[in-house]
Amino acid sequence: MDGSLPWHPRLVHFPIALLLTGSAAALAYLLGWRRASLASLAWATLTLGWVAIFPAVLSGLVDQSRFTVPAAAQDVISLHIASGLALIVVYGLALYERLRSPAALDLASRRAWLILVLAVGVALLVASSALGGRLVYEFEVGVRP
Repeated sequence: MDGSLPWHPRLVHFPIALLLTGSAAALAYLLGWRRASLASLAWATLTLGWVAIFPAVLSGLVDQSRFTVPAAAQDVISLHIASGLALIVVYGLALYERLRSPAALDLASRRAWLILVLAVGVALLVASSALGGRLVYEFEVGVRP
């Protein structure tokens, strides 16, 4: 593999997969499918996914500085960066709930809040992924002829 190729596309799939899996498991648990293994899966994959966001975001910022970004793509790349940073905050909030209370998924008082946070997280993941796709397929950012 050529080290000069963009690293960001190589790293983004891990946090996307882990965060989507964790969100789905947590939402299933919160919406009534109560299995201890599901709660464990949710927290483990959310934690790993959140940690994996950092190299993905960092590599995106490095790649952006190494490759020419067309002027027409500047708004899209700004939204993509903002959504990546928002993912850190949103999923950080979900994990903070776990730190505050290890049984956060079982507390009725936190159920609506966690459902909202996870739904926003999934929406941000989808939006950020779509913006990244536009950068590659529409604007050919980081694509070599």
